[in-house]
Amino acid sequence: MELQTTILNQYMLLNNRPTLKRISQDTGIQLTRIFRLFNGSTMKLSEYQIFNSRVKEKMGLTDGLEAIAFECSLKLSPEAIKDLEVFLKRKIETWKLAQIQKQPKTTVLIA
Repeated sequence: MELQTTILNQYMLLNNRPTLKRISQDTGIQLTRIFRLFNGSTMKLSEYQIFNSRVKEKMGLTDGLEAIAFECSLKLSPEAIKDLEVFLKRKIETWKLAQIQKQPKTTVLIA
């Protein structure tokens, strides 16, 4: 339920709090179903995917890393996927080390 609330809140923020009718037109989901979703009814996977894709489009994330990673997960061998995972983890560790080095050094003055 937390994912549902998050995606609905993101959708509302990115679209300047549209009306239920406008949401229905944008998503293709029936107006009465939109009403129920925004009042706590459990979202179907297909509905989540629709909202998720609209949020990603609005944020400009349609052809990014996540899409490539998903395609890799469908098409590559488990070994190739593991290699990519190791590579990405190394990139993050390198970034973390660079952040540590960028921190200003503090000096202690003894009076």
